[in-house]
Amino acid sequence: MYDTLLDLFAEYLEKQDALSKLTEHEKLHEYGYSEIHTIAAIASLPEPNVTSIAQQMKMTKGAVSKIIKRLLSAQAIESYQLPDNKQKVFYSLTEKGEFLCKEHEKRHLLWQERDKQFLSRYSQSQLTFLSDFMTDFNAYLQEQINEKGGQTNVD
Repeated sequence: MYDTLLDLFAEYLEKQDALSKLTEHEKLHEYGYSEIHTIAAIASLPEPNVTSIAQQMKMTKGAVSKIIKRLLSAQAIESYQLPDNKQKVFYSLTEKGEFLCKEHEKRHLLWQERDKQFLSRYSQSQLTFLSDFMTDFNAYLQEQINEKGGQTNVD
């Protein structure tokens, strides 16, 4: 039974990935999961800098810095400083970044609506069990990540 469940998890992830590629704008294909979610974090934070982005995304500052460099190079974001604080560097979305953010938001809403329809087939008690299971499983995976010295990117 364990092998069957693990195979089903793997199949689920593969199908989610395939479906994402089929439903998202082709411009999003040029960017990885972390890059798109960094763009979304920049859009949602009042004064996004490496530290605040890392905190929101639950990633290291080093990892976020690497993503920021790629996004700057791709001209999806730009850096700025506040007139009264020349030490901190902040980021904002360019027109390209705004487009990517809006496309991501559209896909996220479509994904939620699509999957809510599926989940409506189940009773409240079944959904509660599934929620409890996923919470426990995600905590277990986080423990494994922490033991290996990593951090996660949570949407």
